[in-house]
Amino acid sequence: MKLCVKAVVVGGGPAGSIAAQTLAQRGIDVILLERDLSFVKPCGGGLSLNAFTELNIPKATIRKEVKKIQLVSPAGKILDIDLKGGNLAIVERGEFDRVLRQRAEEQGVNIIEAEVTGLTQHKTYTVEAISGEEKYEIASEYVIAADGINSKMRTILGIKTSRAFFTVSEHIKGIHTDCCEFWFGSAHAPRAYSWVFPSGEGISIGTGSFEQGKMNDLYAAFKEKRGVTANGSKRVYRIPVWTGDLYNRDKVLFTGDSAGQVLPLTYEGIYYAMKAGEFAAKAIIENDADNYRKLWKSRFQKRFVLMGKLQDIFLKNDASAERLVAIHRRPEIQEASLRLWLMKDSRKATLFSYIKLFGKLLS
Repeated sequence: MKLCVKAVVVGGGPAGSIAAQTLAQRGIDVILLERDLSFVKPCGGGLSLNAFTELNIPKATIRKEVKKIQLVSPAGKILDIDLKGGNLAIVERGEFDRVLRQRAEEQGVNIIEAEVTGLTQHKTYTVEAISGEEKYEIASEYVIAADGINSKMRTILGIKTSRAFFTVSEHIKGIHTDCCEFWFGSAHAPRAYSWVFPSGEGISIGTGSFEQGKMNDLYAAFKEKRGVTANGSKRVYRIPVWTGDLYNRDKVLFTGDSAGQVLPLTYEGIYYAMKAGEFAAKAIIENDADNYRKLWKSRFQKRFVLMGKLQDIFLKNDASAERLVAIHRRPEIQEASLRLWLMKDSRKATLFSYIKLFGKLLS
């Protein structure tokens, strides 16, 4: 089947759905290709409540609202932080992604469950895809690659795969927590953290590390430390490491995990993927693919660089992680962190005050 549109979006996660919806709202013909509409990405599902208003996402997708986070140091020191109204929303990724795709479809996006097999470029692009016996050739001026860490578009264009951070996680029923727990310690999460988040009928529990071969042992150590003996369906997944060097190749624009747009230190990705999809769509609406890089860097570059530096400082060993938790006992640090991380305050004054505050503490 041969089709022709202004833009093809490859990938039906948050980045792809927001990109496609934004384009369709401006009357642009767009096709969204998703290899597997039933895929559910392993994810804690944490998202700032502010994001729902900013991106006009139905709050009906929120499964739980969290009003407190808990930091646990390597030595077991516990710090509870009240989110002061800037609450965290917990979503179930399968449902959340499905709702975003439905909203895109309601705006006129043509969603096709098909796997991309090729891309050629002459005056325009031709995206080749297959769904069962059906083969597609879609002519398009622009392509948005929103197809995750295992991006087929990166492979087709010969772009090296992102360096990865590895996670092991489970959803376990019958255990409950009223906060998002972040546990630090090299015994279970070297240079990273382990987590326990509320989930629909229980908890999402997991750990992360750059040491792929040790993941199962690290996860077992964390479950023992947390006192969790029940089991769920364990899943291993990779999270890209942000480098900030991939935005577009001509008129192919990379968003979300395919571009490695995961915030250092916190490893938050959903919000930044959706904003990247929005920015990519705006660049296409303006007929200037290079403007995507400008939009993204203007909004997020300094934040990502800062969080990368803080990750290097505070997650290098257990002593530095102890200091991270200790510093966040200070009210001014809590307030600054919540403004930047949770409330998504992007004003330059907020970022500079945060840098200045940490600079004093680390000098």
